[in-house]
Amino acid sequence: MKMRSEVNRTPVFTVEGSKPSINGVFVEPESKSHSFDEVIDIIGFGRTTLHIFIASSLVMMSVLNETMGIAIVIPASQCDLGLSPTDKGILTGVSFAGIIVSSHFWGYIADTKGRRCTLIVSLLLTAISALVSGLSINFTMMAVTRFLVGVFISAPSATVFAYLGEFFKTVNRTMVITYASVAVGLSAVFTATTGWYVLSFEWSLALPGTDLILRPWRFLFFVYTFPTLMGAFWLMALPESPKFYLSRGRESEAFAILVRLYLENHPNATSNDFPVKHITPEAGQKDRSIRSRGSGGCWQIASSVWNQTVPLFKRPNLTNFIICCAVQFGLFVVSAGMGLWFPDIINRLTTSNATGLTVCEALDASSSATNGLMFLEGQHTAVVATCNDNVNEQVFVYAITLGGLYTGLYLAMSVLMHKLGRKCLVAFNLFFSGVSGIALQFVDNPYALVALFCSFLVFAGTSISVLNGATVSIFPTNVRAMAVCLTLMMGRLGSVFGSNLVGLIMEQNCTFTFLLFASCSIICAVLTLFLPS
Repeated sequence: MKMRSEVNRTPVFTVEGSKPSINGVFVEPESKSHSFDEVIDIIGFGRTTLHIFIASSLVMMSVLNETMGIAIVIPASQCDLGLSPTDKGILTGVSFAGIIVSSHFWGYIADTKGRRCTLIVSLLLTAISALVSGLSINFTMMAVTRFLVGVFISAPSATVFAYLGEFFKTVNRTMVITYASVAVGLSAVFTATTGWYVLSFEWSLALPGTDLILRPWRFLFFVYTFPTLMGAFWLMALPESPKFYLSRGRESEAFAILVRLYLENHPNATSNDFPVKHITPEAGQKDRSIRSRGSGGCWQIASSVWNQTVPLFKRPNLTNFIICCAVQFGLFVVSAGMGLWFPDIINRLTTSNATGLTVCEALDASSSATNGLMFLEGQHTAVVATCNDNVNEQVFVYAITLGGLYTGLYLAMSVLMHKLGRKCLVAFNLFFSGVSGIALQFVDNPYALVALFCSFLVFAGTSISVLNGATVSIFPTNVRAMAVCLTLMMGRLGSVFGSNLVGLIMEQNCTFTFLLFASCSIICAVLTLFLPS
């Protein structure tokens, strides 16, 4: 009986048996085994953890700067680069294409090579590509460099959630990630306010010996890239996720980081005072860490990628993974797909002279007026075409307003997370988003229209980060970054699908368009109820 109990004893991670490891700490075989959440409780919250939180928020802000800031730059660059409407549409979406094609690769790299290393390398490559794009001399160069921006920014767009979450207890991860996601709203405010200021200047500087002329829109790329560089350099001073090290069988390195955090938060303690000598691994994690240590050629790498992906399509991960992908797709369809049309739709609503009309009636009236103007212009024998690269100030006002709403709602959600719970909060947000989209068909007050339209987008958009936090908590460490990357890849597909769908059917059937997108939010609300609490 005694031998059997020893065989069945739960495996633990130790610091190489009883050998001295960290500043003379000896591992006692009979010491209590702690779960990782218990270790986090023992360590507490300190300076390094705060720096990790701030740096991760900065990375989240950088992702939005690089992917959405181009929408402000494109109108200002259209004359210098000779952009057609088709060219502008391609440049708006080419970064998302880069994110989609590279998500699987970066998920594998983050789960096998490390969160921190992946973040630093990808952020530096993103910054280089973004800065080169600011020196573009034609559409082709701009499209290629912005595609590369998407390829490289794909890594931090997902990996940062895994990196940040793994320094906190499971029950707190979603709340912490939601707090950090306030940076998403601040990004919209940052890109709009800096864009408004930089583009208000009129100056040009020709570089001798080249055809390149520096103008404010080129400088704006440098401004948007500054947080990316700042985040990369900040991460260089921070540690790798100890949970990642444990998942790869690198226990000594994980314990070194944990002791460092403990000593930092307990100034009067010594390394001998650190009470943790054994950490209980996740189910099956010991075996995975042993299998992960092999290396080889292309076939081994391909096999490793396959082995890193397959667990997501097996029980117990399969159902949760499918639901996360479906909900993420729907969230991006509404918040990004319809959101890309937000400035245009709001501009048409506010500039229309008609009153007492619903959103679709106002859009139809605006479309009719535009078509009539085009018909009258066609009667002239000569039309002088002048390129106009001025950006309407209303674009900045709308972007700042929407960013402010995102920031406020993220803060509110962070507070309500404790009371309502993650699942109920996301379900409520998405249900309210769907109801707002449906109500747009029946409200004729212009202020109510704008308020409902903003609610329709913002309540769906803020749910994205909460779902990312849920993904980090639901899936095991060894496939966590892969899960976040692949679910976000489905989300980017949703944004491309949604924006193109609006362009195809909005003019022909406005009412059906809003009802379809609102129904998408409600369906996602129901699906989230099937996720673990």
